[in-house]
Amino acid sequence: HFTGKVPFKHVYIHGLVLDAQGKKMSKSEGNVLDPVDLIDGITLEPLLDKRTQGLRKPETAPKVRKQTEKEFPEGIPAYGADALRFTFAALASLGRSINFDCKRCEGYRNFCNKLWNATRFVLMNCEGQDCGLKEHTKAECAAPGVDANGQATAAGPVHGYLSFSQADRWISSHLQRVEADVAKGFAEYRLDNVANTIYDFVWNEFCDWYLEITKVQINTGDDAQKRATRRTLIRTLETIMRLAHPIIPFITEELWQKVSVVAGRPGESVSIAAYPVSQPERIDEAAEAHVAKLKTLVDACRNLRGEMNVSPATRMPMYVLGDTAFMQSVAPVLQSLAKLSEVKVFETEAEWAAAAQAAPVAVVGEARLCLFMEVDVAAEKIRLTKEATRLEGEITKANGKLGNEAFVAKAPPAVIEQEKKRVADFTATVEKIRQQLQRLG
Repeated sequence: HFTGKVPFKHVYIHGLVLDAQGKKMSKSEGNVLDPVDLIDGITLEPLLDKRTQGLRKPETAPKVRKQTEKEFPEGIPAYGADALRFTFAALASLGRSINFDCKRCEGYRNFCNKLWNATRFVLMNCEGQDCGLKEHTKAECAAPGVDANGQATAAGPVHGYLSFSQADRWISSHLQRVEADVAKGFAEYRLDNVANTIYDFVWNEFCDWYLEITKVQINTGDDAQKRATRRTLIRTLETIMRLAHPIIPFITEELWQKVSVVAGRPGESVSIAAYPVSQPERIDEAAEAHVAKLKTLVDACRNLRGEMNVSPATRMPMYVLGDTAFMQSVAPVLQSLAKLSEVKVFETEAEWAAAAQAAPVAVVGEARLCLFMEVDVAAEKIRLTKEATRLEGEITKANGKLGNEAFVAKAPPAVIEQEKKRVADFTATVEKIRQQLQRLG
């Protein structure tokens, strides 16, 4: 009013935040959640006192107490401001009311812890180390496979100084796509898309895959590879801090103050540092395809373990036929990620078949692979035959129900669908058991 200027050019209106039962929050109804209580935590007794004061109908106080005790038997734990802020950003879908669930806060608190622990790992491996941040000479920058900033490109690594792996190129490439998606989310006021994109990249790609791969690269690589890995680690993490800052400002400020110094990009505050902008020219589709193939191999190994009922912690040899060059290049990483004792690549069908024996086989692209485990063939035949007989009995029982007109007429549709699913699942399992029996001879 006093300046004569419009105070806001844009106003964002989010959906109504309801309680866990889908009711509008109201102090007079005793179902309000104080954001400060979610941030700092509150024990049960003070929470009960707070919720039973100033009720529209004082006689409902016992009911409010009972509901509160049921919903928060030990009070509310401290989730922190960032976890709460992340929760509301992730829930901010267009035009829909939000049933607030504390478990979402817990999940995003875990995310903040994950980011903190990832930072500890990166700093432990990069702080005080040569991270390849020195400026290159013009001659080095002009070498094939290096851009003007000294970054390795798809054409090839820097010879003798930085040697970027396919995984290094992949995470950098993927980061460009994430930065573009985040910019699009902000432009469209889709804070849920922004939050979920950052969550998925940090948790699933950077932490679950890239950090695990870098452990192998740092332990087994040469000096040029280690420098490139450290550079990619610290620079990617520093970018993540700037990218996530609008959503989780406190933890990113705290961590950025340490990470930015090691990354060679120090500043007064992350809040005034340049916000990441996607560089499409750094997208490396070949590296993305390489890592996607590696992920498929790891998933295939995990599925084979499931079929064999073998613990994920048990190290087993993997026998491979086909795609020799790729398999040999990823063997150390695959051995680490899939918990393998060795990766053995065979040149001929006869050698592979003799070594694989009756083990379950997975096909990934041009390669066939199996996890080998010594088994008592006779005992395994007996076990599989018994299991097949049991499942066939379950199929007969379920088909009996579905063939009973009275049961079909009276049973709810959900129960009928469940029985049909049981038949389908049991039939598929029996087929796998028969295939395994056939391989056992």
